[in-house]
Amino acid sequence: MNSSDPFDLLLDLENRTLKASASLPTLENVEQEWVGIGFRIGDSRLIADMSDIKEILDLPDFTEVPGVKSWIVGVANVRGNLLPIMDMKGYLLGDDIKQRHKGRVIVIDYKGYDTGLVVEEVYGMRHFREGEATQDIPQVHEKISPFVRRAY
Repeated sequence: MNSSDPFDLLLDLENRTLKASASLPTLENVEQEWVGIGFRIGDSRLIADMSDIKEILDLPDFTEVPGVKSWIVGVANVRGNLLPIMDMKGYLLGDDIKQRHKGRVIVIDYKGYDTGLVVEEVYGMRHFREGEATQDIPQVHEKISPFVRRAY
């Protein structure tokens, strides 16, 4: 169409948009997505719900706390807030992360307090369709399995 009338141009644009959108899924056909952050503890690859995670950090400078369990790494000042840092491998599996400085800290809100959980590796954000969820849970360490609710 070579019309310079603005209304004709808008009609042409609408017609082309409607033709191109005919093959797109309708709102009734769109599946819900579940979004999570992938990470590793020991040999187990896990995902936490994105809504449970406040942020992900490199291991900040921290101060050790004397007389606590070995899996309590210490406390750090993160943007003016005191952040307790826990080693998840040490807590769950009883074996501290060997190269803790290479780990990542997943910050969660635990009972109203920010808490840093050190994991060995973070894989990033993952999207899954709710229809892909399965009750066939893969084999994970027996101390981790009580925390696993579903698999994709």
